[in-house]
Amino acid sequence: MQNLIFFLFFYALLYLLGRGILISIGSLFKRKDILDLHISAFPISTLNPIFALFYIGQLVLILNFFTKGVSELTFFLVLIPFIFNYKRPIKFKKLSYENLRIFAILSILSVSSNGITFHQDAANYQLNNQHYIRSEKIVAGLANLYSRYGFSSLSEYINSFFWLDNNFIFLHFVNLTFISIFYIFLSWCIFSSDNFNFKLAAIFITLYGLLDNIGINGGRNGFIEIDTIGKQDNIFAVLFFICNFFIIYKISNNLDINKEEFFFIYFLILYSSEIRIFGLVSLVGLFYISYNKIKLFLNKSSLAIFFLGFVWILKNFIVSSCLIFPITRTCFQSPWGNIKVSEFQAAELRQFHLSYNIFDETIIDWLLRWNERYLNYYVGLNLLFSLLFLFFIINLFFKLNRNTFVHSAKSTLYIFTLIIFWLISAPSIRFGIGVFLIVITSVAFMYKELRIKSFKILFNNKHLLTLLLL
Repeated sequence: MQNLIFFLFFYALLYLLGRGILISIGSLFKRKDILDLHISAFPISTLNPIFALFYIGQLVLILNFFTKGVSELTFFLVLIPFIFNYKRPIKFKKLSYENLRIFAILSILSVSSNGITFHQDAANYQLNNQHYIRSEKIVAGLANLYSRYGFSSLSEYINSFFWLDNNFIFLHFVNLTFISIFYIFLSWCIFSSDNFNFKLAAIFITLYGLLDNIGINGGRNGFIEIDTIGKQDNIFAVLFFICNFFIIYKISNNLDINKEEFFFIYFLILYSSEIRIFGLVSLVGLFYISYNKIKLFLNKSSLAIFFLGFVWILKNFIVSSCLIFPITRTCFQSPWGNIKVSEFQAAELRQFHLSYNIFDETIIDWLLRWNERYLNYYVGLNLLFSLLFLFFIINLFFKLNRNTFVHSAKSTLYIFTLIIFWLISAPSIRFGIGVFLIVITSVAFMYKELRIKSFKILFNNKHLLTLLLL
């Protein structure tokens, strides 16, 4: 009960901070409607908590160029956006079903706080890295001390702000916040959206989550899982999923993109890329859906994102002498850097995660080598079973939308691009969670109405809510 209260309070504070940030941005760009802004009918204010975490992470990062990342100044600057909530006070209404669903989601997820432990990487390098952020300016050549410091994910800058003496429960709450947003997003798609594609995709992703409990070794099929303290796999998966959810929707339906949608997707790409460099692959999709609106990359909002990306790259260069660590081609020999550090780390990652050597082996040879690791074998089989089962169900109940066949083929090509990049980089199951979710999304977007209207009884709100909570 105590953890539930703490997590609800933590989430509420982040929501208010994110709301204040949106209001301040609206004042800066003279957009009074920013709190009511929708992206493909999705209210972006739903993401207020992760906007707040992004702000905290960027603030700690920028301050870390000049002083230690976490200080009294940091806390003062974090408090400022709260003031903007007074410009647009929250109007309290009667409890809605949507608020009750959100409360249920947060309550269920808070249970994971009981007995939560550290991931091995937390002790290996993440907490040490956060300690450097909290106590020192950015250390030039820090990656020479230990190559893993070269990654220095944005999650380290976010988490470094939430240390509480010897208690790291707030680091777990950061992780839970992203998982909560994931389920709240699915909840909105199922119960609040009028878009049939959104509803269908969310239902089948929820089914995919239920199937995560069925199979070899009791289940596990590559769905979102609650990490131990210190891992950012879910953070990346959620950001990557929401970003590419809208990219795939645009491609599958050949829809134009407006300025707000472009900025929103571009922002999520930056956010996910600063968590894990694989997020940069999403730029392929963004370029495709906006190829006839290149000028959007030059507006004020996009230039602000570009500036934040430049700050991130500058940090990388100082820490590791690489623009994007550990991609060796972006590294430079410098008085504080050693290219061999990135070469070693890149080789170690490829070897450990059994990446696909596209020019040296066939896909079958690689698959046999990848399956030698038992985790990959049984999760891969469970994933295959889940995909086949979902494909069977969707064909049984729904009609294929032949009108969007050509555009669906284009989205399939984009999905294939994501999979290839995953295979040749680090094809670990936990790194592919976002990709698996998007594969299911893209399949769901190919279908339209029910084959038989009487099937509708299976998809009423009571049944779907039960499925979501399960």
